[in-house]
Amino acid sequence: MPTQGAPEMRMAIVHEWINAYAGSEQVFEALAQIFPTADLFALSREPDVSLKLGGRPVRTTFLDHAFMRRHRAIALPLMPAAWRALGKSRYELVLSSHHAFAHANRLADGGTHLCYVHSPARYLWSPDVDRRGAGLFMRPGAAVLRRYDLAASRRVTAYAANSSAVASRIKDFWHREATVIHPGVRIEYFSQATNVSPARDYVLGAGRWIAYKNMPRVIEAASIAGMPVKIAGSGPDKDRIVAAASAAAVPVELIESPSDEQLRDLYRNAACLVFPTVEDFGIVPVEAQAAGTPVVAIAAGGALDTIRDGETGYLVSEPTSGALAERILAVGQIKAPDCQRNAARFTHAEFARRIREWVDGIAPR
Repeated sequence: MPTQGAPEMRMAIVHEWINAYAGSEQVFEALAQIFPTADLFALSREPDVSLKLGGRPVRTTFLDHAFMRRHRAIALPLMPAAWRALGKSRYELVLSSHHAFAHANRLADGGTHLCYVHSPARYLWSPDVDRRGAGLFMRPGAAVLRRYDLAASRRVTAYAANSSAVASRIKDFWHREATVIHPGVRIEYFSQATNVSPARDYVLGAGRWIAYKNMPRVIEAASIAGMPVKIAGSGPDKDRIVAAASAAAVPVELIESPSDEQLRDLYRNAACLVFPTVEDFGIVPVEAQAAGTPVVAIAAGGALDTIRDGETGYLVSEPTSGALAERILAVGQIKAPDCQRNAARFTHAEFARRIREWVDGIAPR
């Protein structure tokens, strides 16, 4: 699809739900900026989430009310119907931002439907990771929803994935190939230089305080390594994190809801970021490397794409506190410039270039 010069075809960008200013929402925002005339759709939108969309409205579905926004486990089986209710064949080109059922929309029937995938629905295909799929409410209908999801995947013209791990899942679950296009990260912001030498005297854990992020394990690993630890973020797992902090043998500081500037300083002054979870891509490890900070992470998911083992951090095959602690003690060998050079691969400009190249190569002219 030409993005300059020629008149643009009628285009829509479709997203799952706008719940917070998190990774998938930032990708939706970036896609909207890359294609500034596209119409925008989402299942639902939290009113207080601010996105830079060029003043365009986001059209939502019947799931966009407070109860469903706060109880998505109940809304999950209704999502296919919500997408169907938008109608079909309204656009020549649709670009979907997918992590649940977005690729099931029919807005491009008879046209070109491209889909950028954060992950195939984890609660359907990986219930060991997303426990919503293991609940009593979901279990009876999961097989039906998987069949529906697979059928929807066959109507998509082409897929892109945010990491090699997600491309592998697309192949395993939907039997489709995908182009890997890493999302953009605010590299310029987190790599800004300072005249003050970084302290590098604590271990950092950063991200949402939810169970699968494993923040208590950051505290356990730092305790074994004998280093102070700081945990930055917010969320419902706070009580478990506070309990782990109380039991720690080292000083622990919790920084709740840090500002961007605070987070940048936390990255800069940490000896390392410990990232003991498996993410589809994982923006936090890239932000840390942009600040010159090495990362100790699980050798799975997006970390395999974003961390160069032994050069910008360490990848641990056994996700135990002891294994993480061993690598924490080795991060002094990692050089900040190497981390920053690696992070420079993940700029917003590079994401925009790759997305335009992908779309232009497939969409009709």
